[in-house]
Amino acid sequence: MGILTNLNETQLSSTVIASGRRLTFREDEIRLPNGVVSRREIIEHPEAVVIVPILAPGKIVLIRQFRTAARKVLLEIPAGLIETGEVPVVAAQRELREETGFRAGALLPLFDGFPTPGFCTEFMYFFLAQDLTKDPLEGDFDEMIDPIVMDVVDALALVGSGGIVDLKTIAALYAVRVLKFG
Repeated sequence: MGILTNLNETQLSSTVIASGRRLTFREDEIRLPNGVVSRREIIEHPEAVVIVPILAPGKIVLIRQFRTAARKVLLEIPAGLIETGEVPVVAAQRELREETGFRAGALLPLFDGFPTPGFCTEFMYFFLAQDLTKDPLEGDFDEMIDPIVMDVVDALALVGSGGIVDLKTIAALYAVRVLKFG
C-alpha cells in the first residue's frame, strides 16, 4: 500500500441550504483526487476564542451554563465568538470579562485549531489568562452564566468521571496540566 501524495478535494459547486443569525448550512459537491464526485455537508461558523482563566496557583475559573443542544447544564471554560473586525486576543479579553467578571493582566496564546473539521469551519484560539482582577462587562442578554472557582485537580477529576464533557474544556484542561500552568 503506497502513500497518497495528493489528498486535496476540488470544490465543484456549493449550495446554501439554510442561513441563520450566526450559522450557514451548505452542501458542497467535490471531486476526490481519484476522480470520484461526492457531496459534503458543511456548517459555516465564525471563529471563536477559548480562555483558561487561572485565578491563583491551582485555581481555575469555570462557568456553568445550560446548553440547549446538549439539553443540560455543562461545566466549561469561558469561550465566545470573535466579532467582525476583532482580533482574537481582544475577543478573549472581552469574553473573559463578560462571562467571569475578570480581566486578565496577561493573555498568553496556548494553541488553536478546528474542533470539528469533518463538517464545520469553526476555528478556535485558546488563551491562558493570568493576573486576574475583577472588571466585569455586561454579558450577552441571552446567556445565563454562573462562574465558579475550582481546583484544577478537581476539574481534571471531573473529566475522568464524566462531570465535564465539553471537549474544548477537556483539551484546555489537559494543556494546562501538560504545560504546568495552574
